[in-house]
Amino acid sequence: MLLSVSILSTKEAFPQDSKKQTEYAKPGPYEVKSLEFPNLKDNNRKNRRVPLKAHFPAEGKNFPLVIFSHGGGGNLDSYIYQVQHLASHGYVVICIEHVYSSNKRIKYYMSWRGGRMRYKEALCRTTRDPEAILERPKDVSFAIDQAVLWNKDYKEFAGKINTNKIGVIGHSYGAYTTLVICGAQPILDYLEPNVSPGKGLAGDFSDPRVTFGLAMSPQPPGGTFFDKDSYKTINRPLVGISGSNDTWKAFDDKVMAAEKRWQFWKLLPNGNKYFLWLENADHFSFCDNSKAWIFPSKSRPDVQRISKAMMVLFCDYFLKEKEEAKDKMNKEYANSLCGNVVTEIQWHEK
Repeated sequence: MLLSVSILSTKEAFPQDSKKQTEYAKPGPYEVKSLEFPNLKDNNRKNRRVPLKAHFPAEGKNFPLVIFSHGGGGNLDSYIYQVQHLASHGYVVICIEHVYSSNKRIKYYMSWRGGRMRYKEALCRTTRDPEAILERPKDVSFAIDQAVLWNKDYKEFAGKINTNKIGVIGHSYGAYTTLVICGAQPILDYLEPNVSPGKGLAGDFSDPRVTFGLAMSPQPPGGTFFDKDSYKTINRPLVGISGSNDTWKAFDDKVMAAEKRWQFWKLLPNGNKYFLWLENADHFSFCDNSKAWIFPSKSRPDVQRISKAMMVLFCDYFLKEKEEAKDKMNKEYANSLCGNVVTEIQWHEK
């Protein structure tokens, strides 16, 4: 069922930044239209709910597809400004609500029926739930299936989506989704209830239709998601973005240093792999929506400008094959986007 339709002008959807208005950081030429589908169900997974929200150019055809996966406790609008920015540059962007790790699920765990958990306990619970952790990449495949169907005969999308060119982008828990859909193998060790055989790698949940992935705040080995052998099967272009203040709490409630995310980079196989390290960027700076103020971040303005530009840059190269984008895939261009808080970007590729 269709919930809402809206068309946003470039000026309305994207607040202007007076400092850094480069080609990729500023809004694109397309008016952005949005459609929400809150009641979609996957018949192949016991009618699992997979709400979707699509943002796309109001005019034009054959735009590459990008799937966006939210973090723990997020929803369809968790990264709304980045998503609409990307759509304005000529992409169909579909946001997924992962129902077993969304804000609604967190509220359930915090309720009397769900166990009266505190917020952090509820969030941690979603990282051990097989319905959350093992089904997230399948939500992405379902979203791609929907896009294929829509592109054939749904009036708003017919001929608009190029499903031969697909990117997946996510932050935090969404970074986990991105890594797995691109070939990383999650671990079974901490799942509750247990999933056979109980320990070790869970197997292949990737989707061969995905062209490349971009993971913000990617997880290193050592938590509930991955071990050191998880990353070697990532077999397509992948971009990781993190920063020096991008700390997080592990499953045992210990604060993990941001530098541990470097382990993810070291374990990636060679070949079209990129890692951007933003000086002074914190975990919540990658989130931007009308409620982002709940998690204050001094680095958010700089990180949002950088992340928006980099999304367009890498999508233009890997999904549209634009050689002019390749010319800016370097440290010099990245650092031209720095500001008063994010003062330097380290650029790594292999």
